[in-house]
Amino acid sequence: MEQGTSGTRADTGLPMVADRAGMGAADRRHRRALRVGATILTCVAVVAAAVGWNDYRVRRAAGERYVLALADGHAREIGLAFDSLARGMRSVSSSVAFLESGGFADEEAITREALAAFLDRHPHARSVQVVERAGLPAFVDPAVPAMRLQLGPLVREGGRDWELGIAMRIHPAPGSDAPRWLAGRLGLEFFDGILADHEVGEHGVATILTRDALLVARSDTGTRHTGLNAAQSPVFSRLKVAPRSVVDARSRLDGRDRVVAFTAVGGLPLVATVGMTPRALYGGWWTFVAVLAAGFISLLLAWLAGLRFLQVAARRERRMRRSIEASEEAVGHLRERVRDVEAQYRFLYDQHPLPACVFDRETLAILEANEAAVHEYGYSRDEFLALNAAELLAEGRLEDVREEVQAYPRAYGHRIWLHRRRDGSHFHALIFASDLLSFRDRPARLVIAMDVSDRVRAEADLRLLRRAVAASEEGLFVLDVAPDRLVYANAAFNRLTGTGVTGEGLEIDPSTTEVVDARATAALREAIRRGEEAAAEVHDQRDPDDPRWLEVRMGPVPDAAGVVTHYVGLVADITARRRDAEERAFRASHDALTGLANRDCLIEAIDRAVTEHDGVVATCFLDLDRFQLVNDSLGHGVGDELLVASARRLEAAAGAGSMVARLGGDEFGVLLRCPDEAALSAQVEALRAAVAEACTVRGVALHVTPSIGYARHPVDGEDGQALLRAASQAGAQAKRLGRNRSVAYRAAFDPRAGERLELIQDLHRALQQDEFELAFQLQFDHRRQPRGMEALVRWRHPERGLLGPGAFMEACEESGLVLRLGRWVLGEAARRWCQLDERGWGGLRMGVNVSALQFQEGLVADVGGAVRRCGLPPGRLELELTESVLLASPVEARTVMQELSTQGVSLAIDDFGTGYSSLAYLKELPLQRLKLDQSFVRDLGRDPGNEAISEAILGMARSLGLAVTAEGVETEAQFSWLHARGCGEFQGYLLARPEPFDAVLARLGAPG
Repeated sequence: MEQGTSGTRADTGLPMVADRAGMGAADRRHRRALRVGATILTCVAVVAAAVGWNDYRVRRAAGERYVLALADGHAREIGLAFDSLARGMRSVSSSVAFLESGGFADEEAITREALAAFLDRHPHARSVQVVERAGLPAFVDPAVPAMRLQLGPLVREGGRDWELGIAMRIHPAPGSDAPRWLAGRLGLEFFDGILADHEVGEHGVATILTRDALLVARSDTGTRHTGLNAAQSPVFSRLKVAPRSVVDARSRLDGRDRVVAFTAVGGLPLVATVGMTPRALYGGWWTFVAVLAAGFISLLLAWLAGLRFLQVAARRERRMRRSIEASEEAVGHLRERVRDVEAQYRFLYDQHPLPACVFDRETLAILEANEAAVHEYGYSRDEFLALNAAELLAEGRLEDVREEVQAYPRAYGHRIWLHRRRDGSHFHALIFASDLLSFRDRPARLVIAMDVSDRVRAEADLRLLRRAVAASEEGLFVLDVAPDRLVYANAAFNRLTGTGVTGEGLEIDPSTTEVVDARATAALREAIRRGEEAAAEVHDQRDPDDPRWLEVRMGPVPDAAGVVTHYVGLVADITARRRDAEERAFRASHDALTGLANRDCLIEAIDRAVTEHDGVVATCFLDLDRFQLVNDSLGHGVGDELLVASARRLEAAAGAGSMVARLGGDEFGVLLRCPDEAALSAQVEALRAAVAEACTVRGVALHVTPSIGYARHPVDGEDGQALLRAASQAGAQAKRLGRNRSVAYRAAFDPRAGERLELIQDLHRALQQDEFELAFQLQFDHRRQPRGMEALVRWRHPERGLLGPGAFMEACEESGLVLRLGRWVLGEAARRWCQLDERGWGGLRMGVNVSALQFQEGLVADVGGAVRRCGLPPGRLELELTESVLLASPVEARTVMQELSTQGVSLAIDDFGTGYSSLAYLKELPLQRLKLDQSFVRDLGRDPGNEAISEAILGMARSLGLAVTAEGVETEAQFSWLHARGCGEFQGYLLARPEPFDAVLARLGAPG
């Protein structure tokens, strides 16, 4: 009894002690949370205050930079406006000086016209006139150099509006020492447009003041307060220290505080200011502070809620501890029973012959492994127990193992996994697994692995073989030699041979007669008898509408003793191959569209005819007149049908013994055999009449006439090549004489053909031997600073010296060599730009001329390759196109130009004004520049017509937003005329001649 009572007291005392310990721990956590939370909140408050103050400083600095940038822009606009006014006055002054030096009789009238024109362009200028020294306003400084604008103080006379005095000294004429000035007044509405362009926010203001602190105009009140003295403003006290800065100031006019930025206008006694209210610049700071405060309050509330949660959790923890203590005794008895069961199973597990292991179902860590597993995987026991289950896999992920465990608590041969040994070798494992309730106090899974690699490989090989044989497009079969029967045939064999054999081991005896026809059976049987390979091609004509060719190949299969027991055969349909060969043979000598012989076939026929025929052998060259109109208006489909109809008519008109060939496009060649010259003339006329007759295609009556040239053997040529060439030249003469006629060849048709041929051959050689080189002509702006250069191709001929493009470019375009030459020029120009960039002149444009043929043949790809290879930035490569390139195919031209623009290429129209460009079409093109043709520039100052055209082109370019480069500028007068009318860039001998690249680099020198 006493022992029982004592034990009961001791047992009941333990929960009470635990309860008190739990209460103490909960109180400590509560106090610790209180201290830590208070510290964190204090730190957060300090950080928030620092962040708020720093944000205020950042916003203030950004606002000052912003308003200072506005003031700088304001000052620049004022300077630009006065620059424009000064240019106008200099133009008038130059005219006055010029008239004075020339002694013109109507000097005063011309001067009045010049002043009137100036006042029209500058309506804010008033009372501008030419005055002597005696009539100068008081503000004018006679020592100021000529042609420099002087600005006077604000004046207001007779109750009129405020005005500024303006004056400029005129260059005296040679031999004259009496200086004269151009003087007048400037109305303050001159500043209205400048002030109206500024966006300074609510209550912001832009102001213009004089250096002596007088208000000129404001963006909000205009000139209402003009003349107000602002000397007390902090702007002018700060202006004595720095020409531009930012100050805080309060306006005397509206009483508002503003952040004011000021900038002194260079070269003028004016100051530009922009003021913005602090709210407009950094009013969002208060919102930011409010957000910080809200965040701090939210954090404080979260901390208080956490304290409350800790109190509730402490009470729950005490209740749970009491419940756990009561359950521990019962759990202890159960653990003893589990240990006994584990000991029994442990013996069976360790002695199992198959690899077995236990892993944690949650972490997948391996908890235990038997000796068979350690031996199979090649790890030591410690290494094996350091792995997880997924690391044993050669294929699969950790997630795959987890999904398998969750889906199949008991898996008895459910899946085969690919496992990896320590040495990297793999084997296929059939897995038997079962979940364990607990192993070493962890949820676990017992796994036994059986190596089934041999079985998997055998099944895979068999499946692969069966799929390959069954899916083959060629017929496969196996023939047993002894009974002479098929033991296997796939579906392709049945389809190709028409037999009904399917499957394996069928007791059907189609033998080889089902594989080949009677003509090949004997050869195949003889090969089988001798145990050799056999092959045959069979013409299968069972279907007369679709005859086929089959190829049969058979190979012997010996047994272990070397005796041939079976044959493996293959049947392939080679019909397409045979037809392709026949088609290739036909196409090698015939035209695919019309079925006529081609050029080579015709020449061979002519060569045979001149050796066999005793009469007149003639060759005709026939070209359809204006055939391109049919393609362009009705489409290429109608054009092709017309070509076929013309071919049939020519064959009918040529008659027996003749040959009609299509030479290409709308050109035909005809071989005629005639008894005499009269018959030849009649036969040629019959050909012309046959083609000229109206032809109906798709319901449309088409009238196409031919131009025919013909040549006779032997007077016009000894062989087919010579006769066809002579006939072609006669055909060209027929076209020149008006078309729809026939012309016999005469040697006088093309006396320079040999020279052109020699030139083209020389061009081929020049491209192969790198005889071409580039010269570069610089392009300058109005300050004579280089802005770009044009790459000009030259040919250093070994005998004729250095040749310009006029000597060879036409032959290049006719022969198609311009494509190769154009690609070379493009690549070389891009490479030279890279060298410019290395010297610090990467800002210059590189201009390259593009021919019409080059524009149509892969220009986008060529340019894209050059841009990528050389890393050309956008705008550095400029392609110069002629108007004829754009007008040849406007839609395609616009598409190509848009693709080029997306690659960063600048586009210019070369020799502008010499073609017939539509202005409505030009404005839709992605152009950046027009190049004014030198034919207009050459006669500037002499030809009023050319001057009017040039001025119109410059005006049009400005309205379209296009830059203009004038070509062929050779005199200062041309340069001045173009500059005065807004031309931006100049190119010509006045500024720079075309030079080798090294000479251009020497001229440029180091960047300034």
